[in-house]
Parts: sequence; structure tokens; C-alpha cells
Amino acid sequence: MAYRIRRAELGDINGVAQLFNEYRMFYDQSPDLKGACEFIRVRMQQKESVIWIAESEVDTNGGEKSSFKDKQLSNGLAGFVQLYPSFSSVSMRPIWVLNDLYVHTEHRQRGIARKLLQAARQYGEESGAVRIALSTAISNKRAQALYESEGYTLDTGFMYYELHI
Repeated sequence: MAYRIRRAELGDINGVAQLFNEYRMFYDQSPDLKGACEFIRVRMQQKESVIWIAESEVDTNGGEKSSFKDKQLSNGLAGFVQLYPSFSSVSMRPIWVLNDLYVHTEHRQRGIARKLLQAARQYGEESGAVRIALSTAISNKRAQALYESEGYTLDTGFMYYELHI
């Protein structure tokens, strides 16, 4: 099965929202498709995030090559990566925060996450960013291996703190 990676457009909101809802549920959040749709819509309309999507390619006869069971809900989307803008005061350049990366369970182990990471990197380079930052759970060894294979390095020079509000 072939996948095309492209930047999400406003017409993709429903499909992205479906995947975003599943992503949140993966992190033990309650399902909220309406809220997910609104969140994604606002981020895109306000230009507060950049989203890259993986979609199943369509054959020349217009038929779906994929057996993706949730096509009506996700509009044939297999995964997404969402980047939020930030800035480095020291380098005076943009930073992208890779906050969300998700591939639907039916499409995993096909290199989609890697392709989405590569699209994010290319976009970072094209936008003049100094870096892409991300965090992942200490226990998420599979994701860590993927990130490291794509050139991400563990920061050992700084300690990061959070203040939950």
C-alpha cells in the first residue's frame, strides 16, 4: 500500500480530528470527537499549528487501494504529525515543537511515522528553524528508537521543568 504525505488543509479537518481523537484516547483521554474537531479547526484557522498527514493513495480507476475500515471517519487518512511554532531567543530563529505524532493501528509498521517525521524535518529546514523539539515517555522505547534513527538526540545539557496550571 502506498501513502502520500502532504500538508493538511482546512478540508482535512474531519479526518485529522478523527485521528487526533484516537491519539488522545491512546493517552487515556475520554473520546471527544466534537472537541477534537474544534481544536484542530481553530489551530489550523489561526495558523497556530502545521499538520502533515499521510493518506492512502488512490489507484488510477479512482478506487481505494487501502482496506482502511474507518475511511468514512478519517477520510482515508492513516496518520498525522502536528507541529507548534516557538522561537529561540539565543539563535533568533524559529523552533518547531513536534507535539503529536500518530499512525492509525491498521497502518502501523509501514514506515508512515518515519515519513511524517521526514516531512516535519523538511518543513523545519525550509522554514529556517534552528531545531525541532519533542518529548516522549521514558517507557516509549519504540518511539525513542525511531526518533534516534531519524537524527534526534537526547538532550543531556539542559533540565526541563514544567509547571502544571
